[in-house]
Amino acid sequence: MILHFEKISNNEIQKYLEQYYELKINSKIMLEAFQGSIGKALQLKEKQEDYEKIEQIIYSLENKHKIDIMNMSEIIYNAKDEKFDILDYINIVLINLAKTSSKYANCIQIVEETKRRLKSNTNYDMCIDNMLLNLWEEVNK
Repeated sequence: MILHFEKISNNEIQKYLEQYYELKINSKIMLEAFQGSIGKALQLKEKQEDYEKIEQIIYSLENKHKIDIMNMSEIIYNAKDEKFDILDYINIVLINLAKTSSKYANCIQIVEETKRRLKSNTNYDMCIDNMLLNLWEEVNK
């Protein structure tokens, strides 16, 4: 039997994390990544700092040189074991940015292409290099 549960609101998740774990999630995007699930929130709470760094990288695409973006991206390069979780989170950030500027919409496709390549056992570091350079170029056209 499959039981379907209603999504829990972001406010309720935030209150739960504050009350039981003394954890404050400052990022609305991270709250959206929980997709209304306390279970996902508990899994991601340990990675909050990493995800905040990833947000900072994506937000910096417009303001920094591509070499600086590559240097900032150590967190992505070191996430080989969680590569698809990281790439999914990058897409969540890009979806939110696409609401304000259409140039981020094409970036989502770049991340999806990276995921496809990684599933085909392409070299991880080269895929990430390619993705970051393509994201930078797309945002700075």
